[in-house]
Amino acid sequence: MTTSASVVQRPVRRRLPWVLMLLATVLTLGTVAFIWLVAVPVGPLVCAAVDPPTSNCFLSHRQGSALVMTVVVIAVYLLALLPALLRRARGVLVVGVVLLASAPFVSYAVVAWAPGFAMA
Repeated sequence: MTTSASVVQRPVRRRLPWVLMLLATVLTLGTVAFIWLVAVPVGPLVCAAVDPPTSNCFLSHRQGSALVMTVVVIAVYLLALLPALLRRARGVLVVGVVLLASAPFVSYAVVAWAPGFAMA
């Protein structure tokens, strides 16, 4: 009985890393697109009415934060995918997918609300 059960489960276990790698790729591309198409142009929903305005209200400062967040998201993607491609640790890929799933929320908060720095 254990042989037939292991034969049935074997194809699913082989496909799981590929499904997770595809999911990680989609999450990474979606997050980078979200950063540059939504978080940078829109920014914070409300800027304080102070003079001078806070730096996160300037587009150039949000672009600097967006660049940093893009590098962080791509680094998480590569660190999650490399062990999976080398067939070493599947747990690292699962942790990477979880981190990439939370990346859009974290990246919007960082890009829209962090003071950032001006792009030269």
